[in-house]
Amino acid sequence: MKLNDISKIELAIKPTPIQRLKSFSHEYGCSIFVKRDDLLGVSFGGNKVRKLEYILADAKKKGAKLIAASGSLQTNHGLLTALCSARLGMKCLLFLLIEEKGTEKCLSGNLLLDDYAGGDTVFVDISDIMTDEALSVGEKDALSSEKLEMCMERALKEFQEREGISAAETYAISSAGSVPLGILGYVDCMKEIAEQSDTAYDYLFCGNGSGGTYGGMVLGGRLYQPGARVIGVGIEEMNPEKPAFIVERVNQAAELIGTGERISENDLTFLFNSVNRGYAVPDEETMRCIEDVARREGFFLDPVYSGKVMNGALKYIGDNLRDTGKNILILHSGGGPGLYNRNMIDYRSRSSKVLDRWKHDTD
Repeated sequence: MKLNDISKIELAIKPTPIQRLKSFSHEYGCSIFVKRDDLLGVSFGGNKVRKLEYILADAKKKGAKLIAASGSLQTNHGLLTALCSARLGMKCLLFLLIEEKGTEKCLSGNLLLDDYAGGDTVFVDISDIMTDEALSVGEKDALSSEKLEMCMERALKEFQEREGISAAETYAISSAGSVPLGILGYVDCMKEIAEQSDTAYDYLFCGNGSGGTYGGMVLGGRLYQPGARVIGVGIEEMNPEKPAFIVERVNQAAELIGTGERISENDLTFLFNSVNRGYAVPDEETMRCIEDVARREGFFLDPVYSGKVMNGALKYIGDNLRDTGKNILILHSGGGPGLYNRNMIDYRSRSSKVLDRWKHDTD
């Protein structure tokens, strides 16, 4: 079976453009490009749409009427799943994880858009687990997953009974879509890049969180950009078990499309030079990078994923590739609503001179 033989529902506007960053290319002595997957056409775009084209096609084929998805409080995956499910006539139940103690109960960022989208929401408080300094990353992940599963089992049963939907008509998306079918979304993206661009890229950078986008680009790179080195930029501290997870899912995806390509952990390259204060926590370095790109290239990154990815990629280029003339592609994976998260607004408000100017001009 080939990639084109796998069931897929077209949800996005493609191909997304590849934009050369003239200012940064000149500064670093390389040809630096961005793949604008923030322009995929569903909401504010984002990498999850490509995954959902395969995952929701599978759900429809299996007769699903309800999609269950989970993620952080401000998950892009949740919003895009709710919107795409609605377009396909399926209900969506989102399980949103509260990871920080004292999180203000207000609508902002993706949570505000979730409300507009009309998705049903269940909140799962795991803040006691995530803030326990005695626990390792792996222990936090395991305990959080256990609590989420217990909550999902109870809440799904209640929702199914209320809506008249059976368990057989319920389709749960695990790992934020980082499953073999979801990985095919970024194998597909690499094929798209090869078809739309005459450039042979030496390096490709993308974010690495749940692992599906990075895994898809690694497999897709083998098939469509064989000379490229694909680097995953970490946006949080990584569970030590994550590389094995990525390898397993990538090789399962390779089996789905009948390719003989297989990878091992030695084929994975990660950067942790831009994790800074951790997942979705604003920091000055990422914010400066967002400013720089907006003011020099005319588009916005987000503070959770693409801002950290661009920051990490540019630091790597500056340290290792300056003035080499290499062709470099950086994936913009969307996430624009993250700029409007309450914690991001508060962080920015403390340093912005705009409010001082406003006060000066009106007092």
